Amino acid sequence: MTGSKTGSKEHHLDPFRAFLEFNRKLSRILEPHLPQTRVHVQRQYECVVARYMNARPSQIVVDAGGGGKCWFATYRDPAAAARIIAVDIDAEEMAANTDVDEKRVADVSKHLPFKDGEVDLVTSRSVLEHLRKTDAFMRETYRVLKPGGFAIHLFPSKYAPFSVLNRLLPQRLSSWLLHVLVPGSKGVLGYPAFYDRTYASGMRRLLAEAGFEIVDVRVDYYQANYFAFFFPLYMLNVAYEMFVRRLGQANLAATVLIVAQKPASDELSSPQPATTC
Repeated sequence: MTGSKTGSKEHHLDPFRAFLEFNRKLSRILEPHLPQTRVHVQRQYECVVARYMNARPSQIVVDAGGGGKCWFATYRDPAAAARIIAVDIDAEEMAANTDVDEKRVADVSKHLPFKDGEVDLVTSRSVLEHLRKTDAFMRETYRVLKPGGFAIHLFPSKYAPFSVLNRLLPQRLSSWLLHVLVPGSKGVLGYPAFYDRTYASGMRRLLAEAGFEIVDVRVDYYQANYFAFFFPLYMLNVAYEMFVRRLGQANLAATVLIVAQKPASDELSSPQPATTC
C-alpha cells in the first residue's frame, strides 16, 4: 500500500517536473547568447588562485571553509610545491576532502589556526556570505599572512535578486525551494547566509580597514540561472542584469571576485596578470 501511494505521488509530480525541465531547456538555449554570460568569475576563480599559488615556490595556501572539496587543487604546479591546508568547522564534511595536504578544524569566523605571518595565501569560495561577521575573519587573515601575502575571495553579492530572496524567505523554505527548483543544489547550496558586507564596495572597504591593499576586483552580473525553472521569470532577470550591467552598478552584480594584498616590499609584489584568466 505504501509503495502504491509513493508511486501515485511520483506520477502526479511528473507533469510538474516536465514543466520545469521545459522551462530550463528554453533558458539553456538563450543563455550562450547573453552578453553578461561572457564574464564568469566563478570559472575564473580557480585560474586566479592558481596564478598566485604557483607564482613562488613552497607557499602555504589556506582554503578557508574548505569543506569536502578544494576547487583549485588540480591547478597546482608540482614544481611550485604549494602546500594546501583546508580549514573548516565541519570535521565530518572535511573528512571527504582528498584534494588537500592537511586539514584543520576551526571556526574561520573567529580564528585561523596559524601563527602570525605563517601563510602566503588565504582563499575562500562561497564562504563569506555564511559568516555573521566578516570583519573578524579579515583581521585573522591579515594576522596569519606574511608581508606580501594575498587574500582571494569569491562570493555572491548581497544585493543580487537571489540573495535578497534568500534573506527575505525563512531559511527552511528557501533551502527547500532551492533544492526543488535548482537541480544539483542539495548539499551544495541552501545553507544559512548573512551577507555581511558581501558586495563589491563593502568588501573593498572592509579589506582596506583591515590593512589590505586592493589588487583586483571582478564582478559577474549573470544570475538568471537561479530562475531558469520558469522562463518568463528568467527573462525578467536577464533584462535586469543587462540594465545594471550597462549602468556599471558593481554592487548589484551577482558574484564578486576580489584579490587583496598585505603590504610588502617590491620583491613580493603582485604577480603579473596571466592572459588565461
